[in-house]
Amino acid sequence: MILTIKSFATKTMPDHSMHTIINKMKACRFALIAAVFTSTSSYAYENISPTEAYEMAATEPNTYIIDVRSDAEWSWVGHPGVNKQGEGLGLYGKVINVSYKIFHEDQFVVNPHFANDLNFFFRKNKKIKLITMCRSGLRSVAAAQALEADGYTVVYNMESGFEGGKDANGYRTVNGWKNDRLPYIASADSEYDVDRMTK
Repeated sequence: MILTIKSFATKTMPDHSMHTIINKMKACRFALIAAVFTSTSSYAYENISPTEAYEMAATEPNTYIIDVRSDAEWSWVGHPGVNKQGEGLGLYGKVINVSYKIFHEDQFVVNPHFANDLNFFFRKNKKIKLITMCRSGLRSVAAAQALEADGYTVVYNMESGFEGGKDANGYRTVNGWKNDRLPYIASADSEYDVDRMTK
């Protein structure tokens, strides 16, 4: 929406009245522009904790954790799943790795196939529940926004991610999936890695 203010003059209208009208029109224009930007920049996704994400994915049908980290993070740092004690059985088939950012020509860039990979896996069912997760909860926000922009209607963002925030010494011991002692596995062997399935 573009608003324009036309300049006009009249012999019967005092100068101060003209300035008052123009200033009111400018104020209306800026209010409308602000309203347009506010309405188009809002997202519906909800922030949840790792524990809430675990409970949802493990117990609710058609609810999936989308691990948006890189292949290396998925493989070597670990990912939510059934651990060696058998904890987390409800996560089987509920955690999928599709990188939101990938390395391309020595740069970390947005994966242009991110939404398409998920559409392939979920057969374009946009009504399922998706929970985005990254290392500490930053990339997952952008991924949640991208999913909503692609038409997914029930999207959550896992705050603090898989490893969580840093403590005073720079180590990731504050929060996150691992620090909350939720079940995970440190292995690349998974049939639910969409990046590998689609190659």
